[in-house]
Amino acid sequence: MTKNIIAIGGGEMGRIKIHEDGTREQKPWETEQADRKIVELTGKTNPKFVFIGAASGDSPTYYPAVCDVFEKKLGCRGENLILSDLSKRPSVEQIREIIMGADIVYVGGGNVTRLMKALKETGTDKILKEAYDKGVIMSGNSAGGCVWFEYYDNDEDEDFDGTESTFTTKQALGFVKGYFCPHWNKKPEYGIDKEATSKDVIKKMLVKESKFGYGVDEPAALMIQTNGDNQVITEIISVPGAKTYKLNSDKPNIYMNEFKGRE
Repeated sequence: MTKNIIAIGGGEMGRIKIHEDGTREQKPWETEQADRKIVELTGKTNPKFVFIGAASGDSPTYYPAVCDVFEKKLGCRGENLILSDLSKRPSVEQIREIIMGADIVYVGGGNVTRLMKALKETGTDKILKEAYDKGVIMSGNSAGGCVWFEYYDNDEDEDFDGTESTFTTKQALGFVKGYFCPHWNKKPEYGIDKEATSKDVIKKMLVKESKFGYGVDEPAALMIQTNGDNQVITEIISVPGAKTYKLNSDKPNIYMNEFKGRE
């Protein structure tokens, strides 16, 4: 059995943004190719997806935007798994039933540390591993891409003060080896502060910690397919010019036998 993960580096899903003056802006569907591949991997015409929005604090506008894509455009059936609001959080047994009954888990963007905290507090981290091992497709955008890897970085957290000395990696779920950095094409080349961590600083941090990883542009994605000890990582490009990159790849890469990202 092949286990599948699609980790998207950011990008719009075709949502409608309402500005302060009341005007409405239709955003493009930039992640189309990755979203279609997620559904295609199930082999079903009407698969069920579970949305986890804890990284955004379960923003009330996020799930409807995801439904606009996965239900209206791709023919899925959806369920919103709320973990941030204790009054709406299901029991562990209910969470397990929801996830194990799905074909797709899609995790939204936001703060990865907030997401990891919610997953661990509820035992959802262990349930996700069980579902992944049974063939449920794991996927997500931005923070929802980071969560599947061993490491993400702390640039959105309180323990980062805008200097290189406090910039470090944190543990994610570890379904895939290495570090994942979304929005790679939006990052500056050099410099660091609380608003922007550069590509140069990220690369230096990985060398310092003897880790390797991936930089993924908006709205590119990595598809990780694992069958036993054989793991293949390939890229999905939804928009011309978007790319994926191997970071600190001068180190021997023993975790895959194919990867089409750039140096």
